[in-house]
Amino acid sequence: MTATSEDSPTEPFPRVEAAEPAGSAEPAGSAEPRRNAGRRARPGGAQEETGPARGAPGASPWQRSHAVWHRAGVDWVHTVATAPPPEPAVHPQVPQSTESTGSTEVLPREQAVPGSAPAVPAAPRPPVVRSPRIGALPPPRRGRTWPRLVLPAAAVAVVVAGGTVGFAVLGGEDEPAPRPPQRAEAVLADRWFAVDPAAADGLDQRLTAVAGEGGTVIAVGGETGGPDRGRFLVSADAGRTWRTARVRDAGGAEPPPGEIPHRLAGGAGRWAAVGGPVAPQPEGAAQTVVWTSPDGLTWTRRGGLFAPGDQVLGLARTATGFVAVGTTGTGEGTRGVLWTSADGASWQRVDRPALGEEVRRLDGVTAFGAITAVHGTVRVKVTGTERRGGRERRTTRTVEETGHWVSGDGGRTWSPVRPPQAQGSSGGLTGLAGGPRGLFAAREAKRTTGPRNRRTTERYAVVWHSPDGRRWTPVGQVRTGGYGRLERLAGSPGGLAALVDVGRGRKAVLTSPDGRAWRRAVEVDGTEVAGLAALGGGAVLAGRRGPDPYLATSGGEIRLAAVPGAIRPERAVHALAAGPRLLAVGSTNGQAAAWSSPDGRSWTRVSGLEADPRARRWLTDAVHGPAGWLAVGRSGDGQLVFTSGDGMAWTKGAALPGKGSPLAAAHGPGGYVAVGRDDRWAAAWHSTDLKTWTRGTDTGEGRMHDVTAVPGGYVAVGARSVPDRPAAWTSADGRKWSHLEVPLPPGLTSGSLGRVAARAGLVVATGTGSVNGGVPQPFVAVSADGGRTWQAGWLPDVGAGASLTAVTATSRGLVVAGSAGRPGARDVLVWATSDGRSWRRVPAGGTGLSGAGDQWLTALAPASGELLAVGVTGDHRGETPTFWRRPLP
Repeated sequence: MTATSEDSPTEPFPRVEAAEPAGSAEPAGSAEPRRNAGRRARPGGAQEETGPARGAPGASPWQRSHAVWHRAGVDWVHTVATAPPPEPAVHPQVPQSTESTGSTEVLPREQAVPGSAPAVPAAPRPPVVRSPRIGALPPPRRGRTWPRLVLPAAAVAVVVAGGTVGFAVLGGEDEPAPRPPQRAEAVLADRWFAVDPAAADGLDQRLTAVAGEGGTVIAVGGETGGPDRGRFLVSADAGRTWRTARVRDAGGAEPPPGEIPHRLAGGAGRWAAVGGPVAPQPEGAAQTVVWTSPDGLTWTRRGGLFAPGDQVLGLARTATGFVAVGTTGTGEGTRGVLWTSADGASWQRVDRPALGEEVRRLDGVTAFGAITAVHGTVRVKVTGTERRGGRERRTTRTVEETGHWVSGDGGRTWSPVRPPQAQGSSGGLTGLAGGPRGLFAAREAKRTTGPRNRRTTERYAVVWHSPDGRRWTPVGQVRTGGYGRLERLAGSPGGLAALVDVGRGRKAVLTSPDGRAWRRAVEVDGTEVAGLAALGGGAVLAGRRGPDPYLATSGGEIRLAAVPGAIRPERAVHALAAGPRLLAVGSTNGQAAAWSSPDGRSWTRVSGLEADPRARRWLTDAVHGPAGWLAVGRSGDGQLVFTSGDGMAWTKGAALPGKGSPLAAAHGPGGYVAVGRDDRWAAAWHSTDLKTWTRGTDTGEGRMHDVTAVPGGYVAVGARSVPDRPAAWTSADGRKWSHLEVPLPPGLTSGSLGRVAARAGLVVATGTGSVNGGVPQPFVAVSADGGRTWQAGWLPDVGAGASLTAVTATSRGLVVAGSAGRPGARDVLVWATSDGRSWRRVPAGGTGLSGAGDQWLTALAPASGELLAVGVTGDHRGETPTFWRRPLP
């Protein structure tokens, strides 16, 4: 592998090595740079020449000289001349006294400011320029006397540009300088960590809305259970064929993940969807996101258009643009609001629509041309009389009423929608939609017939039509066998569609060209319908069936698994463990999975990890010891334990005593240890042989997230609750535990520790904290005495919003991996330390580590003098696992 300025000498230009042996099991493009010298990996495995081959006519004088020296048995090697990143003196400080109970100390220039992100270190000063022979020409590798280098036709000069040092050839032939050394990029490991093509996808996926005009039909929704992600599906032929749409932010970059659209409307070359983040957001953060599109094929994400506290509950296309309704505020301060937009890219809010004394909520909207109708709840004053003490008194009270209102002047004035009762109808409106030549409304109705002792009651819905929202005429009835109630009414210029509950979990879709005559088009069973659209005399439904998305037209269900990118199976690699073999553990298709490798260059899925379709199952950690392999995880809310003698064939392990589920495992001087949580209590288990387990004692309240072995015992890390405070536990034998509090860096008010690793008595834990629940801020906690005392501080070049994702110990020290950048453009960061006090950045870039989308490493492990890592690269379409290897930093 090509070395870097931080680890080993680098040759001035690519060396010609022996050919790669046949039969390599690596994915295309995965070979290390040193094993493919002179070539750069391309996506898909093609190789690109990066310099002339030895003996080529176009070789430079420097290259020809090197070829002569190489044939003579002399290697000309220099350390790479780029300046390494600065190494802060202390990040964080390691405790000097084993008697103190913990403190925090960081460099003054990186002192945390309450409520702000950690400071970024000052820019490094340019490095001192050295003579090429000082520290640049080590002794030859073969023990020969280093020859005196004479270059009569060319001279080598050291130049400084932009704060970096480099070599240039002066004089001689006019040849370009050799290309810089190749970076150690990650490889896409989709084939290595394969999913089960015959199993369910393992994610919770649903469609939330559907709309159409002419031949264009669009369905939106998303997936949860992994990283939350939105989905846009589009058909240009009235629902016969489908494809996934492309999404970008307003600047053309990758949009952030974690956002799902819930409302959809459009037509005439303008489409808009409204939704927001799935996860709870910090107080004061905007909850609403808008996506716009001219054709449904490409969408632009637009944030910051709605205020914090705004919630959009309905969306409709109008003759002049779009109208949205919803609420703003919280608690008793909640009120209904209305927004209008000409293009979906900018919105104007109407705070107090004139619908009554006080609008509490608006949750539905439809439109026909310039007419807009809304549904909501208002507070009104009601005056009446009541009798008290034999006397009647006039009283006024405030009540909440639900109803529909219509406006024909852009929302300036409103009048209630109150079609007269007719044809056995009663109660309020159960549906309102824009359709052919006006608005349509529906009410529940019933008719009882027959003799007194054999009377039967028929239920149905009465449909009204209005050309202006004020004059209403009953035009038809929605009747069908098994009618229970009308759930949805949808309309378009081409017709109407009604969704009717017909009992036993079944729903029928009826269609009509004008509201008069209705035809039963299709029936669905066991489906939760979230969206209904009328299209060209037919209907389109969107929703979910169980954990899977559901989409159907009047012609039948759409097989979404056959639509490229519409459904992606769940897959995660949570941990990487080294032993006689390498083991990666996680999950695919919602079930536990593991892969084994002799060297990290080819991986095989292991056997014996039984599946359970009733619960989602995943492995979170694995460790090897004298009794074999142990893997732990969760099955629903319960525990998951597997053991193996060789890392390939696995069996269900002995149950851990008591309740709770393990999250991490380690092997140390006392045997195997697993840690996790049991409700609000920290939990630990111990075994010497993997056959019997005992429950650890004195763990107390909290949760253990990770554990590592140290000389003479174990260290576990996690948090105490309410409020979250970082915590550590120590044990000499894995059975009896002692708890101690770990300090937070200055300025943070809460936090927890997530990962831990140790090299001898030096322990490093990664954590995340915040100021009063605000933006997450990553930090590290360090102990120099096996976990008895701790100090916390910041890593260099990492700020608020970043995350620390993995940590491991190597023969040279400890390595921490993280990810930073805006959501949708997060890159991998790696740091290394030999003493826990000074930290330096380790180069990490290229495929799977930086660039468009989000990249992060989920696990690290040392093996055979290399640092190995598994990770993820993802965008709005999905995720792909990655694998990275490089020399130990």
